[in-house]
Amino acid sequence: MIDALRSAFPAGFAAASRDGFSASRDWLQRRLSLGLLASVLIAVTLYMVWLGEAQFSTGMQIAFGWGILALLYLLQWGWFLRHPVWRILFIILAAFLTVRYMWWRTTQTLLWTGPIDFVGMALVYLAELYAMVVHLIGLFAIVWPMEREPLPLPDDPARLPTVDVFIPTFNEADDIVRVTAQAALQIDYPADKLRIHILDDGGTVAKRNDPRTSDTAWQRHYSLMRMARDLGVGYITRESNRHAKAGNVNHALAQTKGDLVLFLDCDHVPTRDILRNMVGHFIADEGLFLVQSPHFFINPAPVENNLSGIARLPDEGDMFYGAMQPGLDTWNASYFCGSAALLRRRCLEEVGGLSGSTITEDVETSISLHGRGYRSVYVRRPLVCGLAPESHDEFAIQRTRWAQGLTQVLLLHNPLFVKGLTVAQRLCYLNSAMFWFFGIPRLIYYIAPAAFLAGGLFIYHVSTGQVLAYSLPFVLSTFPVMTFVYGRTRRAFFSEIYESIQSVFIIPAVLSVLRNPTKPSFRVTPKGQTNTNEGLTPVSVVFLIVVVVNFAALIAGILHWQETPEHRDVIGITLGWCIYNLYVGIMSMGAFWERRQIRRHHRIRVDGVAQVAFPRVGKVLSGDIVDMSLTGMGISLRPDFEIKDREYVTIESSDSRGRQFHFEGDILHAFRRGKNFLCGVELRSGPQGFPQAVGFLYGDSERWMRAWESRFNSRGTLKLIGTLLRLGVRATILTIPVLLRATVLLGFRILQYYTQMARKGWVTK
Repeated sequence: MIDALRSAFPAGFAAASRDGFSASRDWLQRRLSLGLLASVLIAVTLYMVWLGEAQFSTGMQIAFGWGILALLYLLQWGWFLRHPVWRILFIILAAFLTVRYMWWRTTQTLLWTGPIDFVGMALVYLAELYAMVVHLIGLFAIVWPMEREPLPLPDDPARLPTVDVFIPTFNEADDIVRVTAQAALQIDYPADKLRIHILDDGGTVAKRNDPRTSDTAWQRHYSLMRMARDLGVGYITRESNRHAKAGNVNHALAQTKGDLVLFLDCDHVPTRDILRNMVGHFIADEGLFLVQSPHFFINPAPVENNLSGIARLPDEGDMFYGAMQPGLDTWNASYFCGSAALLRRRCLEEVGGLSGSTITEDVETSISLHGRGYRSVYVRRPLVCGLAPESHDEFAIQRTRWAQGLTQVLLLHNPLFVKGLTVAQRLCYLNSAMFWFFGIPRLIYYIAPAAFLAGGLFIYHVSTGQVLAYSLPFVLSTFPVMTFVYGRTRRAFFSEIYESIQSVFIIPAVLSVLRNPTKPSFRVTPKGQTNTNEGLTPVSVVFLIVVVVNFAALIAGILHWQETPEHRDVIGITLGWCIYNLYVGIMSMGAFWERRQIRRHHRIRVDGVAQVAFPRVGKVLSGDIVDMSLTGMGISLRPDFEIKDREYVTIESSDSRGRQFHFEGDILHAFRRGKNFLCGVELRSGPQGFPQAVGFLYGDSERWMRAWESRFNSRGTLKLIGTLLRLGVRATILTIPVLLRATVLLGFRILQYYTQMARKGWVTK
């Protein structure tokens, strides 16, 4: 096969060997049309499925399935996936195992044993079918991730477009907004071409006139106006809060006139080179409407916070921005994500500004502009540093908004029927929208084994030979496929936990949109919240129920194993399913453990050398910067004199671009660490101190790139699993009394209710 393809497409193989990954991708896009690629994949996969079913015995199917699985494990790494032919072969093999499994499930396992059994069997089958469709479309969407480099800006500043920077804010703390606005002032771009605006939706006229919000709104209005005046940036508010963030932005569009608009959430602090990495693409392509960059967060999300001190774990945000968006970019389907993005004003005005019929106005706007033939670009480099949700409540608000908004997009602006989109764009948008239904299948997977083992429902009709031939090769193939599709941005086992804990609040959110697609309203994710307590969140009870139900089903399954040997094939499979559910349930309980978070400014690991001057003794020491926040810095020094508390020092350092920074501060404490002393320095603020701290801490995109990549390279999976398992067991033990008390209270209330009814004569014997 390889020799035949080499003969048919010699230019492609020459490009692959000459220029590597980028040239191979470009050759693939030029030579293979979407229709041809799709036709080849579908035809080859279906033929292989038919051939196997028609010609192979169960033993041969086992050998066939495990042989393909071995090939997938062989091809998942290294040079193979950088060559177009091997990459396409991998996709064909992965798609084959998926389609083969679903073919077998559809034609051989759906047996009628009764109406109730059929309902349970159909629910499990539909859940699997959903997962297969999303899986296959996801394979297509990320078939060949795009790698882009910044395009150089013209030497003549007169050729540069003007840029408006929008910082929308609603109820966030002033200091969060101030940091972002201060960093925006330091963006490396001609000052006469750059205008920064704070868009205040918390101090609108309507809020100031409402007795319920008047005091807070007036206070916010004057506070942000003073901040804007002191910083020398613009301040824009409006009459009402109609259409939430979309309305806020559209009002600002009417008040400004820059050629391009840079969108920054008020907690997304930009680097100095953000426009240097984006503007060149607009100059090179007049048909470009968007350049999107990642949403990078320096603080850990709730699940990661439980693992602090062990590793930073890539979450689904890292997966999306590290793997999915580059894949979407290949098909001109990377889309606007609300912040860290530069858009062309002319294109926005053509569609009336940001769309407002859904609460994900960014995705909706992208669909409209892609449908008009405009193009988008994704730059895989962190150019902002934001704040991830600190608590599970904040996490739930954010994910619920995404889930409801993408469900609205699917119902109100179904990409399959949007005029002007290419086939690839339709599939990519469909995949993004369909993803958020994952909570419903996951709920079915939690209760299905208990329904069979404890409830007696026959919902999965298989034999041991069929499991070895079809189920196991497919299930085990998800690991190399995960490596192929998402690379280092997704960790085995932990993605299950992320989806599990989200399913608790995603299911009701999605169902509410299905009932009323126009009902959801925009909710701002809280920023910079603190938490002084440590313990379980209330929703953890849901996973305690999952653990209890599956543990009971496990006991019932062991008893059935002894009593009904003729069903041991299915019982054995379902027992394994129960054990896996127990693992997910207990680990999710550990993820719901809320840790304390009392810092207003997060300490960030910073690499660099600092020259620390001690005026008291007239000496200058060279040391290593360990970490830093906007108010403090940790420096490792080796002094030959005694360092005193509250000793005044000056600090000189530079970033990766060689820019020099000067700080003044006081040493709060110094303690020995090995041969050195770790000194905690409290930085002095002031007219120069605060801008210097912002510029040094947030202005260097190379620092964020290193931090982002290190997250993907983290190791210690077993240690991470052990930590979450320990927290999960602890959480389970602590939650059992709560569940027992709730059960007793519920029973007492029911008994009390029926007693009252009996006294009134409403209940008879």
